[in-house]
Amino acid sequence: MLGAKHGLRSAILEEERGFRVYLPPGYETSSDRYPVLYLLDGDEHFHHATGIVQFLAGNAHIPEMIVVGVSNTNRGRDLTPPPRADLQMKGGILRPGDDPSPRSFAQTFPSAGGADRFLRFLTEELAPHIEAHYRTQPYRVLVGHSFGGLFALHVLTNHPQSFQAYIAISPSLWWNDGELVAGAVKSLERLPEQERFLYMSMGSEGEHMLGPIQRLAAELERARPARLAWRYSFLENDHHGSTPHRTLYDGLEALFEDLRLAQAQARKGEVEQVEARYARLTKRLGYELQPSEDLANLMGYALLQSGKVEAALSVFRSNVERHGGSPNVHDSLGDALEAAGQLEAALASYQRALELGIKANKVHPAYQKNLERVLGKLATARDGAP
Repeated sequence: MLGAKHGLRSAILEEERGFRVYLPPGYETSSDRYPVLYLLDGDEHFHHATGIVQFLAGNAHIPEMIVVGVSNTNRGRDLTPPPRADLQMKGGILRPGDDPSPRSFAQTFPSAGGADRFLRFLTEELAPHIEAHYRTQPYRVLVGHSFGGLFALHVLTNHPQSFQAYIAISPSLWWNDGELVAGAVKSLERLPEQERFLYMSMGSEGEHMLGPIQRLAAELERARPARLAWRYSFLENDHHGSTPHRTLYDGLEALFEDLRLAQAQARKGEVEQVEARYARLTKRLGYELQPSEDLANLMGYALLQSGKVEAALSVFRSNVERHGGSPNVHDSLGDALEAAGQLEAALASYQRALELGIKANKVHPAYQKNLERVLGKLATARDGAP
C-alpha cells in the first residue's frame, strides 16, 4: 500500500494542507505503536521513502514505522528561515553588500521566511492529528531535502524539542550566507536531555553547497555537542537530485544501527550483548524496544546448536511470554525442551503450536512432525520402562 491521501485545515497557515500516511504491514491486526517519520516534499519522495522503510523494517534493520508525507503549497515560503535584507545574490553564493548584484536576497525570495510558522503547523496541528488518529510512539523523525534539509537543521538548532531525529539531505546551507552554520554549535549546547540524532549528506553539488556542510561537520567534530549523535556522508557519485534515496536508507540504518548489530550478535548467541543494545536503544528512543520474535528465535537456536540448552530455554521462554499468540514460539520452545530431555513439556509445547497454527490457518508441516516424533519417543520410553 502506497499510503492514503488526507487533508487538514490549518488555522496557523490559513489554508488546506494535504498529507499522505503509510502504515506498516499488519497495522490493522496488531495493537503495536510505532515511531513516526515526517517526510517533507512528501509527494515527490513518498513512493521511494516508504519502500525504503518497508524494506529495512522487513529485514529488521529498523523498527516498523508510520510515514507521513507532507505535501507542498508554497515550498520556498515554508522551508526557509527569514532572509536577511543586507545580503545580495551573486552566482548563487551570498555575500554581504555584494555589488553589482542588482537584487538583494530578500528581493530574490520575496515569499521566503515562513519556517517557524510551518514548524508550528507540523508540531501543533499535524503531529497531534497523527497521534490522535494512529497508534504512535513518542519518537518523531524529520526528513528534508535541499530547502527541506535547511529546514531540518533550522529546527534542530532552534527548536530541537520538536523532533528526536533529523535527516538533512543536501541541505541548502548557503542560505543567509551560511548563517546557520556559524551559529550551529552554540545553538546545540541547549539540546534537551534525551539524545538527538542528526544524519547529513551532500553529493557532488558544487562549492556553494559543499563548503557550508563541510564547515558544519568540522565544527561538530571539534565541539562534539553533548546529547547529539551525528554523522555526515559525502556522496561523491550522487548529484542533488539523486541524494535522497541513498541518504534516507543510510540515515535510517545509522539511526537504528544497534538493531542491525544485534542481529549479528544474536546469530552467535550473545545474549548479554543483544540485551545491552536493546537497552541502549530504549534509552535513546524514550520507549521500550524489545527483541522481535524472529531475533529471539535466531538467538535461541544459536545457543541450542552450540549446546547451551539451558540458555536456549531461557530465551525461548521469554519469547513465549512476549509473543504467546504465535505458534512458532511454542514450536521453538518444544525443540529446546526436547533437547533437554523434558519430553512431556515438549509435547505440550508442540501441541500448543499445532492448536494455534490451526486456529490462525498457519500450520507449518514441522508442527505435526515434531508432535509425532516426541509422541514416538514417549511411547518408546514407556515401552522400555520396567
